[in-house]
Amino acid sequence: MRESKKDVGGQSRARELARAMRDVQTQAKDMRRRVRVQRKASMLGWLEASMLGHRMPSAAGLIADAQWKRDEINAYCWRCATTRAPFEDLERGCAECRDRSLGIHGVAFRATVRLGRYAPPLSQWVPAIKQRAWRDMGITLGRELGMQVVDALTEGKLARPDVVVAVPVHWARRMLRGIDHCQIIAEEVARLTGLPMASPLRARLALRQTGSSRDSRSGNQDRFLCRRQTLDRNQRHVLVVDDVRTTGSTLREVARALKQQGATDVTLAVCAAADPPRRNAMLRQ
Repeated sequence: MRESKKDVGGQSRARELARAMRDVQTQAKDMRRRVRVQRKASMLGWLEASMLGHRMPSAAGLIADAQWKRDEINAYCWRCATTRAPFEDLERGCAECRDRSLGIHGVAFRATVRLGRYAPPLSQWVPAIKQRAWRDMGITLGRELGMQVVDALTEGKLARPDVVVAVPVHWARRMLRGIDHCQIIAEEVARLTGLPMASPLRARLALRQTGSSRDSRSGNQDRFLCRRQTLDRNQRHVLVVDDVRTTGSTLREVARALKQQGATDVTLAVCAAADPPRRNAMLRQ
């Protein structure tokens, strides 16, 4: 009788052990399945980001949440777009540019229009337009920049240009990014100002500007070449549209190529402009 009870108890423990082993195996199988699902989801997300572009939030919603507004026309230097210091006289430009000529390779430099300093949130939004193919933000900031140009024209800060030209992007970078960010911004500027657009330049595959030092940017020459399409005879004053102005090297190279197309005057419109280091230090005090 005692032996039969022991047998029964042993069988019971064996069944419990077998049940526990099955539970462990089931949990391990579920874990492996979840890992496979996560890997597939990660791979699909990577493919979507690489081939279709990143999913980005609403540009209008972000701007409203940040309570961001474009700068007043008198908040920055009309010549070089440097942030105005308190009580600074800008009649002949700011202290950074008033004592030097901004003529570029025989092309007269007229003015710069900007939305704001290259600082948060613009320093976060503007690079994301090209890095994450954020078309919505490009259109939104392009619309704001177009209105800023209209305001500058209304207040007499600049003469009316004849044509809008976007800073060109090399076709390889355009394909990899999935977006021509400057073209999108420039199209909105042209629409708001009522100016025609032209594409007389093409870009060479040169050193990337993003993340480069000021010296590297200044030495990055011959980046733009002329297309067969030329500017019309009545398109001598060109409004060049770019996303960011840092050292002015891009504008100098664009002006060099535009001169070959017959341009005589250049005005720059940018979403954000970086202040010189000493101006940044002064404004932080």
